[in-house]
Amino acid sequence: MTWEYKIIYINAQKRTSTGLPDDINIAFDMYGAEGWELVRVEPKLHGGFMAFGFGSFHQTVGYIAFFKRPKA
Repeated sequence: MTWEYKIIYINAQKRTSTGLPDDINIAFDMYGAEGWELVRVEPKLHGGFMAFGFGSFHQTVGYIAFFKRPKA
């Protein structure tokens, strides 16, 4: 079987109290209706700073979502 892939960026700065952008469920439902399967989500980190000697900290600024579906 041959696959096609879609990669989208989710801006974490637009998150709400749920931790996700308001429109993310709408977008994921739309991709699912088009036959896309979510296979992985990776955080996009920014930073790397020391804080009071406890080690380095990173801020999640977004997520990269990977989808696949069978190629027609």
